[in-house]
Amino acid sequence: MGMIRRTWLALALALLGLQAGCTGRNGGEEDAGSTTKDAGSTTGDAGSTTSDAGSPPGDAGSAEDGGTSLVDDDQDGHPAAEDCDDHAAEVWRELTVYPDTDLDGIGAGEAEKRCSGTQPPRGYSLQATDCAPEDAVRWRQLSYFFRDVDGDGFTVASSGQVCGGEQLPAGYTLVSSGSDCDDTQATRWALVTSYVDTDGDGFGTGDAVLQCTTGIPELGYAPRGQDCAPGDNTRWRMLAYSHRDEDLDGATRAESGQVCGGAALPAGYTQSPGGDDCNDTNAAVQVSWSVFPDTDGDGVGAGSRETVCAGKERPAGYSPTGTDCEPEDASHWQWLSYLHRDTDLDGFTVPSPGQVCSGTALPPGYATSARGEDCDDSNTSIHQSLQGWPDTDGDGVGAGTAKTLCTDGSLPPSWSPVGTDCAPDEADRWKRLGYTYVDQDGDGQTVRSTGSVCTGDTLPLPYFTKATGNDCDDADALLFRWSVLYPDKDSDGAGAPPRVIQCIGESLPLGHSIYGDDVNDADPSRQVDAEQDEEDELILEL
Repeated sequence: MGMIRRTWLALALALLGLQAGCTGRNGGEEDAGSTTKDAGSTTGDAGSTTSDAGSPPGDAGSAEDGGTSLVDDDQDGHPAAEDCDDHAAEVWRELTVYPDTDLDGIGAGEAEKRCSGTQPPRGYSLQATDCAPEDAVRWRQLSYFFRDVDGDGFTVASSGQVCGGEQLPAGYTLVSSGSDCDDTQATRWALVTSYVDTDGDGFGTGDAVLQCTTGIPELGYAPRGQDCAPGDNTRWRMLAYSHRDEDLDGATRAESGQVCGGAALPAGYTQSPGGDDCNDTNAAVQVSWSVFPDTDGDGVGAGSRETVCAGKERPAGYSPTGTDCEPEDASHWQWLSYLHRDTDLDGFTVPSPGQVCSGTALPPGYATSARGEDCDDSNTSIHQSLQGWPDTDGDGVGAGTAKTLCTDGSLPPSWSPVGTDCAPDEADRWKRLGYTYVDQDGDGQTVRSTGSVCTGDTLPLPYFTKATGNDCDDADALLFRWSVLYPDKDSDGAGAPPRVIQCIGESLPLGHSIYGDDVNDADPSRQVDAEQDEEDELILEL
């Protein structure tokens, strides 16, 4: 330890000696490099000896090193001889700086020396070009080519430089934005051509006037001129028209030209036709009617065609057609065809085609279809043709030659629709009736006999259509039936063969019987054969 202390002492003496020598060379002035900021250091000559790189900080070195170690109290890597403040590691060099009062990174004013680190101390800058030292957003001069002094968004050409920051301040620009006609007023920027507009319809008149405005003309002016009606705000421009409606009845007439109007053509002028007004000075009439005089008012006229200017309805007393076949008769106006006539109006017609002046239908006496066939259309009481035969006896059946008569639907007296009277002069006989049986002797028994006889509604005697009995002798009323008889010689009521068939009447003829089983016709007491009776009874029982 004593050895180390002696070594340091020797070193200190040596340094003092060197310092004294230097002072004597410089005329007693202190070396500028020896100025130190370390208040605790006893020696601060930065130029005395460089420290050994291997020596610990603050070690002045030893005699054995052959050199002197540098002092670096704040251990910032910069020796005290070079460190402007060896007690603050964040600063070590002296910089020429300028006050930066607005802290925008750019200074201004007088230069100053400040001990600094990597950057100038706060409130200072290495640059002295701040054009606005009190405004942190502006620090450099920027070029501009246009100005907008009133801030209305529209510019005027004006080049120069202005103090700015990252970009040009408001009111300065590099590009044009419109062309401000008055850059001192924000409410005026556009030059507009205007015309005096006394009626406020947006169209003016007179000479054009240039105005600096917001882009629209000032009150009392309009952007367009040529107002054709300066005192009427409903009209301002000339409009073309091709039709007129002078009386405003809705019907037009062709007329072309121009008229002072507004958004649309004024009343009475149009580009679209609306009818063809025959009198455009009278609103009550507008349609030209081509009509015929209709004196009887039936809707159909006659005579020469006339042109009448009237309203929208056809004028009274005229018709669009002129075919009235009876101009003075309202019930007849058109020709209708017919095929049949009924002149006597009895409801029966005759074929007769033609045309007749009519109304909605054919007049009476004319028809398109037949109704019967009138045999005399001049006589109302007769109309039907009937064939008849003379009926002289009045029995309803005629005879002779037939004749066609015009009647009222029935034949007149003394005429009959049939001509088959077989007795024209006898009223009780008129037709022939057929018969199949007769009873000539009137005994009520008939015989077969066919033929016909002229009679009335029924067959007269002795004629019949049905048989009554079978008369065996129609010439003798007492004989009318056939009977099988046996001679009854003993008159006992029973006869014996041979039998005979005889025409008889109600009673048997004398000496005959209808029985022929008398076993002894000579003996009235014997009549029946007992054996035969038994056989007959047996047969009857079966």
